[in-house]
Amino acid sequence: MSITTPTITQWPARRGVGIAAQAVTHAGALLRAWAREPGIVVQALVFPAFMLAMFQLVLGKTVTSMGGGDSVYGNAGLVALVGAMYGTLSTAVRLIEERDSGLLSRLWTLPVPRSGFIAGRLLAEALRTAISTVVLFLVAVPMGFRFDEGWAAGVGAVVVPVIFAVGLAVPIMALALVSTGQAAVQQLGGLFLFMLFFNTGFAPVGEYPGWLQPLVRYQPMSPAIDAIRGLTEGGPIAGPLLATLAWTAGLTVAFGVTAVRGYRRAAEGNHHR
Repeated sequence: MSITTPTITQWPARRGVGIAAQAVTHAGALLRAWAREPGIVVQALVFPAFMLAMFQLVLGKTVTSMGGGDSVYGNAGLVALVGAMYGTLSTAVRLIEERDSGLLSRLWTLPVPRSGFIAGRLLAEALRTAISTVVLFLVAVPMGFRFDEGWAAGVGAVVVPVIFAVGLAVPIMALALVSTGQAAVQQLGGLFLFMLFFNTGFAPVGEYPGWLQPLVRYQPMSPAIDAIRGLTEGGPIAGPLLATLAWTAGLTVAFGVTAVRGYRRAAEGNHHR
């Protein structure tokens, strides 16, 4: 009598995923999730368009008369950056919710590069900002906004808020991951409100008090606004763009390690509960 040996099914080994593929996949998942969140959609698309319309209606002629060029260019750049700032706050709040719900710890167990989660989130922020900026510029066209320096420069004008958003997302992610709740992130709204009213897009530097002018000139928003204006209306580009890149690099270096370590602690902390 022969004995039949049971057949053991050999499942294929799980293959590793490259960091680029992981980042793109994670970014796509985040964008799809954000698209289903009315608050994030309003924050990214509706709120900037409404703010630009209000700025032009209330302050447009006054700012133009100050001699800083057509106000629509400065206001469009200003609002594009405001949309990026408050968009990062919205997604930071969602990141805290993912940490507290245990989603980060579940993702942590997947056989993918863990650094891809940080890279994917930054890529999602960049794409969200790019989409928001394109929509905002289209809304600004009936108000007189034009790409006077050509379409290639216009693409560069869209990239500037993306660079700004990525640099800002790193410290906000770090704060979100090391804080105990949403209140710490939401308190940044006060700082952003100060930045909103004291920059070269809101009014020319010369219109501010002398003691305040250096702060207005060198805060992160001002060079980015000047770069956008230079790439659309015309004017200096290299200096403002280099300053924007310097701010982004500085914030990334200063807070990048904290963001990565905070993500690891958040994921592993929930995983071991």
